[in-house]
Amino acid sequence: MKKKRKYSKHDLRRSIEELQKAVYWITERIGRFETVFNDYIEMKEDEEKFKNFIDGKYKQPERDEG
Repeated sequence: MKKKRKYSKHDLRRSIEELQKAVYWITERIGRFETVFNDYIEMKEDEEKFKNFIDGKYKQPERDEG
């Protein structure tokens, strides 16, 4: 007896296309959020304050180059 394929080539292609659409949608949403967030920081005139906060909160340890 021949085994029947569970997924056809077209099923896989449709799934990949749907995943591409979802990734594109998420990328667009993140881009819009970034724009709005940057505009908000600019509007509040807190750019330096926010920069200092982020630098303090997420400070990277210095590397030992040797």
